[in-house]
Amino acid sequence: MNLKNSRNFNTHNLIIPLILGLFIFTICNGLNSVILYTPYLIVLHGIFEIASISMGFITFFIAWYGTAPQIGPRIIAISLAVLSATILELVHMLFYAGLPDMNSVGEHIWLTAWVFSHLIWSFGLLFAIKLPTNGNSSNSTLLSNRTLFYGTLVATTGLVANIILNYNLWPNVTAYYYNQPIAVYAQYVVCVVDLLALFILHRQNTDNAGKLLQVALLFVALADFSFSLGFHTAFSLNIAGHFFKLLADFFVLRSLYILVVRQPYDEIIQLNEKMEQLAENNAKLYQESEQQQDLFEDTLAKVGMIISSQLNVNETLEAIADMVADLMDVRQSIIALFNKDRSALKVVIAYGINTPPDQIPLKCSLAGQACADKSVQYTDDITLQPDIFRPQLIFSSIRSIICAPLVNDHEIIGVIEAYSSEKGAFTKRDALLLKALGHHAGAAISSAELFEQTKIRLSEEQYLYQIAQFSAATIDTDTIMESSTSHAVKALNADIGVGFLVTDEKKCTLTYKTSVGLNSKPASFELASYPKLVDLVTLLSPSVTTAEAFPPLNDNYPDATSAPIMIMPLLVDHRLLGLIIIGWRRFISPEQLERDSFAALMAQQIALGLEKAHLYNQVKAMALSDGLTGLANRRNFDMFLNTELRRAVTLKRPLSLIMLDLDKFKNYNDTYGHPIGDKLLSQIGKILQQAVRSIDFPARYGGEEFSVILPECNSADASAIAEKIRYKVESSEFPDNFGTFTARITASLGVVTYNPADGSPLPDIAQLVAMADDALYRAKKQGRNLVCTASEI
Repeated sequence: MNLKNSRNFNTHNLIIPLILGLFIFTICNGLNSVILYTPYLIVLHGIFEIASISMGFITFFIAWYGTAPQIGPRIIAISLAVLSATILELVHMLFYAGLPDMNSVGEHIWLTAWVFSHLIWSFGLLFAIKLPTNGNSSNSTLLSNRTLFYGTLVATTGLVANIILNYNLWPNVTAYYYNQPIAVYAQYVVCVVDLLALFILHRQNTDNAGKLLQVALLFVALADFSFSLGFHTAFSLNIAGHFFKLLADFFVLRSLYILVVRQPYDEIIQLNEKMEQLAENNAKLYQESEQQQDLFEDTLAKVGMIISSQLNVNETLEAIADMVADLMDVRQSIIALFNKDRSALKVVIAYGINTPPDQIPLKCSLAGQACADKSVQYTDDITLQPDIFRPQLIFSSIRSIICAPLVNDHEIIGVIEAYSSEKGAFTKRDALLLKALGHHAGAAISSAELFEQTKIRLSEEQYLYQIAQFSAATIDTDTIMESSTSHAVKALNADIGVGFLVTDEKKCTLTYKTSVGLNSKPASFELASYPKLVDLVTLLSPSVTTAEAFPPLNDNYPDATSAPIMIMPLLVDHRLLGLIIIGWRRFISPEQLERDSFAALMAQQIALGLEKAHLYNQVKAMALSDGLTGLANRRNFDMFLNTELRRAVTLKRPLSLIMLDLDKFKNYNDTYGHPIGDKLLSQIGKILQQAVRSIDFPARYGGEEFSVILPECNSADASAIAEKIRYKVESSEFPDNFGTFTARITASLGVVTYNPADGSPLPDIAQLVAMADDALYRAKKQGRNLVCTASEI
C-alpha cells in the first residue's frame, strides 16, 4: 500500500488504543479475587517477555539493516535504545525471581536490569523524537553510525556485567518483595517520561509512521503505569503491563518497518512508475524535438538566405514574421523596432492581424518586460493580467503571448511577439527557440537596414556628385537652378519642386526660375509676405512643414494642411541666394521625411554652385566695367565695337559712334576738388545710361572722355541722341563743395556713322574712333557745348 494513500491518524485515533488499554487494565485489576495457578502465570509472563525481547531484536535488525541510506538520526536513536533495553530485558528474564532455585542475588540482578531497561527505553524514545527522521548516507555518517552502534553495545555490555558481577554496588535495590524505593520511583519517572514524549510527538506534524509511534508511546505509558500499580496490587496487573509492553514493541516495530522498509519500497515503486512515465515522455519529447529541430534548422537556413540575398527591409520583416508564426505554431505575430530615441516600439510588420497597432508601449506590455529583463517573456493566460497590452483581433481573442527581444551585436533593437488563442500555448522550450531566433533575426534585420542605408547613401552621393558636376560646368544661375531642382525632386523621391533665386537682396525678392510637376507656376514674391516661410528660412537649414506655409502651392494639393513640403534655403555665409521647395502629393512616412542632413548637403552644394556663378559674373563685370561710373571700360568698349562692326558688315546695317568730352573739367576739379569731380563723372555715367536706347552701349573711354556705341543707328538718329545727351548734361546740376548741387558743366560731342550699305570698306576700330575724335575736336574749336558730325564712311 502506498503511504500517500494510507489513512492518516488523528487525535481521535489515539482514543481507541487508550480505551482498549484501560479495558484490559480494568479486567486484569478485577482479577484480584481470582486465584490463578502460579506456574501458569510464570509461563504467560515468560511468553510475553520472550515475545517482547524477540520483537525488540527484530526491531533493531530491521531498523539497522533494512535500508541503510534511509537511516536517519531518529531511527538510529530508537534502534540503539531498543537494542540496549532489549539486552537488559533479556538479563531481567534470565534472572526472573519467579523461577525455581533463584536466590536473593538473582532477584537483585533481575530487578536492577528491569529498572535500567525501562529507563533506557523511555529516555531513549524521548531523546529520539527530538531528532529528524531523515538523514544523509555519506561515508562519514555511516562511519559515525557504526561508532554509535559499537559504543552502545560496549556500554550495554559493561552495564550488564556491572549489574551481574558487582550487584552489591547498587544500593536500595536489594530488598524483598516489590517495594524497593528505586524500582518504585523509577517506574513513576518512566511513566512521566512516556507521557512527555507522547505529548511532544503529538504536537509535531508527523506522518503515518509518527502516528504509530504515538500509539507505541501510549501503550508503553499504560505498561509502565500497570507495572507501577503492580508493585502494590495483584500480579495480574504485571501481566497486563507486559501485554501493553508487547503492543508498544509491536507499534514501534511497525513504525520503523514503514520508515525503513515499506516507505523506501513504495518510493522505489513510485520512482519506477515515474521513470516509465519519464521514458514515455522522453520518447515523445524526442520526436517533438526532432521535428522542432528540423523546423528550427529550416528557419535558420531561411534567415541565412535572407542575410545573403540582400532583401530590402520590408521583405526581410515579412519573411521573419512568417517564420515566427511557423516556429511558434500561431496565426498572429508582430515585429516592432525601437524608434530613434528608444522611447517606444514601433510596429513595422504584422502577420495575420488586419489592423495592427502603431506602437507597443514599453509600460504594461510583455515587450517592455522582455526589453527590460533582456530575456524571453511569456504568459499562459492573458485574461488573468488584463493590464498587459495586446492587439485587438476581429475573429478571435488572445489567451497566450510570448515575446523575445531582437538582438544585434549585444544591443536590443526591437521585439518579436507571437499570439495564440489557446491557454498555456507556449513553453520554456518555445522561449529558448524564440530567443535563438531573436538573435538571428536581429542580425538579419540590421543587415537589411544597413544594406538599404548603404544603397541610400550611395544614391545620395551620386546625386550630390551630379549637382556639383553640373554646377561646375556652367555659370548660368538659371541653368543651375533648373538642373538642381530636378535632381532634388528625384533624390528625395518627391512629386513636385519649385526653384526661386534672390534678385533683390535688400527686399529679399525671390524670382521664379524653374519647377517640376506643378499645375501652375507661382509668381515672384517678397519673402516677408509669407511669415511662416520666413520662420523656416531663418532656421538656416532644410525643414519639413505643410503646404499651407506657402499658399501658391495650394492648387497642387487637395488638402494643404496635411500635405508635406520641405523648405530648402540656399545659403552662403547666412546670405540667402535662393530657395527650393520640395513637395509630396502621396502619403509618405515620417521616417522618409527624416532626411534633413542629406537635404542640407544638397542645399549647400547648390548654393556653392550659385555663389560661384555669381562671383564669376561679378569678376567678369569688374574686368569689363568702370568702377567709378558703372559703365563699360575701354577694354569692354573695344570688344563690343569690334563685334558690332562685324555684325554691321554681315547684316548691312548702319553703326554709329559718339565720343563725348566734358568742357573745362580741369577747372571743375581745381575748383571743387577731385572727390567732387569723381561724383560728377559718376553722375555723367547715369545720364548716359538714361539718355541712350536699350541696345546702345555707353562706356568710359578714359578720364573725362566717354563714348556710346549705337547699333542699328544712322547718322541723323545718332546726331539726335548726341544732342539729347548734350542737353541733359547742360541742364543738369552737379555737386559742389557745400553738399548741394549748384555746379554746372557742358560737354562737346563728335558723331561718326559707318553704313556698309553704301559700299564703304570696313574701317578698323582706331580709324572709326579717330574720325569721331576729329568731330569732337571740331566742336571744341567752335566754342564747346556742341555736337559735330563727321561724314559717313
